[in-house]
Parts: sequence; C-alpha cells; structure tokens
Amino acid sequence: MKRLSKIKPFFVLSIIGALCACSDNEQAHVKGIDVSHFQGDVDWKAVKADGVGFAYIKASEGVTLGDAKFAANWQGAKHQSIYRGGYHVFAPDDDGKAQAQHFITRLKSEKVDYNGALPPVLDIEAIPQDRLACARPQIKKWLKHVEATLGCKPIIYTSPATWDEEFPGAFTGYELWLADYAEAPTLPTGWKNWTFWQHSNTGQKRGIEGAVDLDRFNGTAHQLARTTCFKW
Repeated sequence: MKRLSKIKPFFVLSIIGALCACSDNEQAHVKGIDVSHFQGDVDWKAVKADGVGFAYIKASEGVTLGDAKFAANWQGAKHQSIYRGGYHVFAPDDDGKAQAQHFITRLKSEKVDYNGALPPVLDIEAIPQDRLACARPQIKKWLKHVEATLGCKPIIYTSPATWDEEFPGAFTGYELWLADYAEAPTLPTGWKNWTFWQHSNTGQKRGIEGAVDLDRFNGTAHQLARTTCFKW
C-alpha cells in the first residue's frame, strides 16, 4: 500500500490516547473492530472508550448492495477520531470493475472523504469451485480500479483455508487482512506477514449490542497513522 508522507502531528497525538494499552507481548498491536448493519446502532463514543483504535466498515457488496449503516458508522467513527476504512464484499458472479465502481459510488453518495482513511479492503469469502477461474480476473479488476481511483493500494481480506483452496500464492503483492480465529495466526500460502488480523467473530465491546468482530493492527499507533490514504 502507499505510505503517505504528510501526517498532521496534532491529529496523531489526539488519537493516541484512544488506542489500547496492551500487555508486553501485544504492545505493538492496535485494537480494532469491523462492523456492518448487523451491529445495529453503534455508540462510537463508548466504543472508543473501550480501547478501539480503528474500525473497518462495510460499504458495499456486489454491484447493487449497499450497507444501510455505512454512513452512520463512518461518521460516528470519524467524530471520535477513530481510524476507519471501508470494505467491499466480492461477488464472484459480478464484473470486478462494476463492483469497484459501486464501492466508489457508495463513498461519493455518502459524501465520504477518503483522505486519512485506512486502505480500502476487498473481502473475499468462499467461492464455488466452478467460479474460481472466472473470479480471478474480476478480483484483479476490482483491485486495480479502486487503487487507480483512490490512489491507495487495497488490502485483501481472506482466511487461510479459503485462500489456500481457491488462490494459493496469488495476489500476495497486496497486504493481508487475515481472518483466523486462533491463538496464533496462520498465514495463507505466499504471504509473509499480516497487516490486520481478525482474530475473533464473537467479541464484546461497550457501545455495541451483541457480538462484533475483533481485529488487531500489526504495528504501533504511529505506524497505523502512516497506513492511511491521502490522495483522493
């Protein structure tokens, strides 16, 4: 992903206090969550007070679906100075460029300024075996179109089992948001490291009723600040 040179020091300092105080073996991992309409109305002030330093927020899926809580979640996280990024759920039967444009249109229609946001994410879930050959070029189209439009290299979200069955060793030039609910992460074939790790889908956070996905950033608060997009 693109590393950006101009970070406003006062902005970085203002959010340091919102980031987690971790144990010695986790001190470099900033805590985060990812949300969609399934979490209902989120109290972002309470979420921040519970140690959340970043959030990924569902924006879109396929070529027609938009998450009903995207705008509210984006603005809520922004008002609490929580780093945030948008994600799109890939639909293997839809054209990749059309999906990318749908994601971008969602950002524009909700008046989302992506400057200072975390890199956009393509969420790749299980794909039927008979669709894999067709899905590969559509994934590439999405990644290339979004990067060209936002000026920020996307991240791929996947699990080791899914990726090693579907695309082992492919697309590893992109950074990884790993989904692996285990004590220690297992990397899919070809990746040497993870940038974000979704380590639980049954987490609890103040300000959210019910379960929420829990994530970690593989670095410090200062490094997270330098993982944001500043072109669009």
